This record gives sequence, C-alpha cells and structure tokens, in this order.
Amino acid sequence: MHADHVSDRRPSRAPAPARVGRRALLQAGGLSALGLALAACGTSSGGGSGRPTVIVGCYGVQYMAQLVAGDAAEVVSLAKPGQEPHDIELSVAQTAQIQEADVIIQIPGFQPVLDDVIDSRSLEGTVLDVSTVVDLLPATDTGEDGEETASDGGGEHDEHDEHDGDHAHDHGAYDPHFWNDPSLLAAVARELGARLDAAVEGGSTAFADAAESAASTLMDLDAELATAYGAVTGPKVFVTGHAAFAYLARRYGLEQIGITGIDPEVEPSPQRLLELQRLIDEKHVTTVFFEESASPKVAQTLADRVGVASEALDNLETQLDPDADYADVMRADADKLIASWQ
Repeated sequence: MHADHVSDRRPSRAPAPARVGRRALLQAGGLSALGLALAACGTSSGGGSGRPTVIVGCYGVQYMAQLVAGDAAEVVSLAKPGQEPHDIELSVAQTAQIQEADVIIQIPGFQPVLDDVIDSRSLEGTVLDVSTVVDLLPATDTGEDGEETASDGGGEHDEHDEHDGDHAHDHGAYDPHFWNDPSLLAAVARELGARLDAAVEGGSTAFADAAESAASTLMDLDAELATAYGAVTGPKVFVTGHAAFAYLARRYGLEQIGITGIDPEVEPSPQRLLELQRLIDEKHVTTVFFEESASPKVAQTLADRVGVASEALDNLETQLDPDADYADVMRADADKLIASWQ
C-alpha cells in the first residue's frame, strides 16, 4: 500500500521561522494583543531591548521558542545557522547574554559549555530544563563490539529512564534530539510560555496564550506526520549514520538502526559493519540514510557495499536552508523515509 507523500499537502516554500511565529500569534488572537498586554505591565531587562530574552542551543528548539515569542520576546541561539551545536565555544558576549537571560532552555549534557555557565554562575533559577518537562530517552552508543548500550533507538522506552551516562560521551545521560517529536516540543512550548509570563513585571498571560497557539501548530504537524507514517503497511525500518532519530521512531512507530549511537564522532567497528550488512539484508532495507550536517562517508560506503541507495536526512540540530523551516524539514524527512519503504 502506498502512502501519500507529506509534501503533497504543503506549499512548496514556507516562510522563515520568525515570520511563522508572527503568523501563529496573529491566528491565536493578534500579535498586537500580545504586545499591548506586555507593554501595559512592563517587561524584564531583555538584554536592553525591553523584551524578555530566551537562550536556546539548537535550531529545533529555536523554532519552537520563536513561535512562542513572536516579536514580544527575543530568542538568542548559541549556535549559528549551519554550525554544529554540540561543541560550541561561548564568547564573552554570549556568556553575558546567558547571565542576563530571563529563560535558558537547557538539554542536560547536550552543550557542556552551557551547563558549565549555568552551574558556575548559579543560574538555575532561570533554567527551563527540558528533562523536567518531557521524558527524555537515555543516550545510546554503539561500542567497539558492535553492541548498543542504553537505548536501541527503536522506541521501546516509554518511561523516563535513568542512566548513569558512562557510555554517553559528550551528550550526558540523555539522547538530546527530542525536537524530532513535535508533541514534545509542544509540551516545552507551554512551559516556556509560563516562564516568560512569570518574567514579565506585574504578571501576564499573553505568552501562555501564544504558547497554546504554538502548541496547536506543532500538534497539527504531529497529526499530519502520524497520518503519513501510519498509511505505510509493514515494517518501517531505517538505517541512519548516527542514532539521532529515536524520538521520531518512538512517536510514529518506526524502527531506527544506527550505524553508530548518538555520537556522530564514533567510528563503527568492522564487527558492527558486518552486523549491519546482515540486518540490511534480513530487514529488506533499501536505503542507508546519513545526516546532512555530518560526514556521509561511512553511510555511503556501507550502502555501496550492500548495493542499496543512500540518502540524506536532516536531524534539525541546525538550520541548513534558510528557506526551509522545522515543519518543512520534518515533512521532507518523512517523504524520504516513506519512499524507502515503497
């Protein structure tokens, strides 16, 4: 049975994230209402802009925060577009922005330098730790013996699993890529709205209202993707360069097989590559996927060795195309995955 491609139900070009945020707020009852409400009760410092400031570390979270913030709050990303967010180094100016921010969205272990600033400057009071809002999967790594530790990335973990992080490399105890599940982003959006309202002098509910609009937008996308993936009959197995899509797999009933774990710097052992060849044949995999933000060499070599296609997926850690926002990329990734199962 063939599933309709997700891209068939969207315009060919979507606006940039900031424009998406303004439109979502207008649909919720008007950006002017949000701005007037905040102007009436005043705002915190907002880095001198008169608006609350939100610090984010990667594009998937940035998109959500901009939907909530619109023009009434400032969203500052620590990673530039196209930059690998895991290993960022903070400038003096960025450190000052973090210290002055009203909300810092933290994924524990994802960006150690941000964790260090939070700890060393006692900024816990302004931190929105996503692990306290949504259930994060434990980190997954593929060791030299080819065995995966913690999570298999296939969506078997429905509870907030505790893990000591010994095999998590620089990612800490958790798989940070939760933004690949729009429903989890929606939950964080609601919490962000509450935190921003609390940062407004005199109190406000304007950001909470904007957050509900943002959550609705994200849940509409979630329903669209669920319909597309659900229309595929049979196993929905995909092999990818590193295991960055566990949340996508858990949400939509897919089975991810990572060449390595969540750390893209880990090289697979010869034993792991032999095991992957067996799995690709056994599970009738037609395509080996690699991440656009990482080197495709290992994935393409594996695909060539077993005689299957190779294709790129975008894990949304960074925005690679200014004309393709989060929703566009989620749909495009779905199209590619669905095509590999037909």
